[in-house]
Amino acid sequence: MTLGSWKSYFASLSLCALLLPIGPALAEDSAYGKVFIGTVDSFRDNQDSQYGFEVQFEQGLTRYDFKPVAGLLRTRDASHYLYTGVSRTSAFTNSGTGLSLTFSFGPGIYLHGDGEDTDLGYWLEFRTSAGLLWTFADDTRIGVHFAHLSNASLAQTNPGTELLTVTYELPF
Repeated sequence: MTLGSWKSYFASLSLCALLLPIGPALAEDSAYGKVFIGTVDSFRDNQDSQYGFEVQFEQGLTRYDFKPVAGLLRTRDASHYLYTGVSRTSAFTNSGTGLSLTFSFGPGIYLHGDGEDTDLGYWLEFRTSAGLLWTFADDTRIGVHFAHLSNASLAQTNPGTELLTVTYELPF
């Protein structure tokens, strides 16, 4: 790993560690199905659209209420990213509605579609994501998320990429 990739990796871990104590976890959360749309290569000249879906399962895994997630992302240029990981949502209020902070981390399988979007250099990529959610009285949520994909220098090529997405989530 190069010094730059270590800095990026530790910055992502530090962000996750800082987010843990922000607020109470939404322990009464249902499982959620999420659809999203946005951009990939968000801060590059070759931006592309991306869309997908994600499932956040109901059962928390630890005392910090990390919940398993799994999802599929596809770019317009036919790159695919199938991922799994853990997620945590922290509410700013105790009312069950309102603003929440969410983050997730996990590995996934990446297949480059040979289009103009960035080839991330390896089949194994790690996704770190943070976002803001608004929960409505009927438990549906909308959100804005920022994510970073990187192979953590497991391959010689590690350009990484950023994603900006808008989400709509339904409980089930």
